[in-house]
Amino acid sequence: MAQHEYFLASPGELAALDLAKPPSGQLAEGRAAALPGVDPSVVLLSLVEVLTIVQYEALAARVHHEPVPGGPVLAIDPAVVDAIRGADGDPEMEWDDAVGQWAAIVADELGHDPDHLLEITDGLRQLAGSTDPAHRLYCWTADE
Repeated sequence: MAQHEYFLASPGELAALDLAKPPSGQLAEGRAAALPGVDPSVVLLSLVEVLTIVQYEALAARVHHEPVPGGPVLAIDPAVVDAIRGADGDPEMEWDDAVGQWAAIVADELGHDPDHLLEITDGLRQLAGSTDPAHRLYCWTADE
């Protein structure tokens, strides 16, 4: 399973990182989350599918994570960050319900443990909620 770490960084912080190593050991606590199995193209977009009620195929066609030169890092598309933050989607849907729907989609990749899935989504929500014009959400990936 590939190792994925999502992290929050400014352009200056990103430039200072050694992208050959996981970002979590290089950033302040709370600025990175190790989320094995949560690849940005399939698993993360399937969460956005649940949150926005937009079919996966349509999301995949319009969401473009930007590669960062010099490393195995993608800048996460702002539409994905907005969806996780709760700016899009059904405001009547409870977060637990959304995670339950997502669990049905990603069970093969992440397992069936609802507490584990809530932990993953809570980490993503915390990072997405901390983005601002100076700090973007990124995903660092390494094969294990």
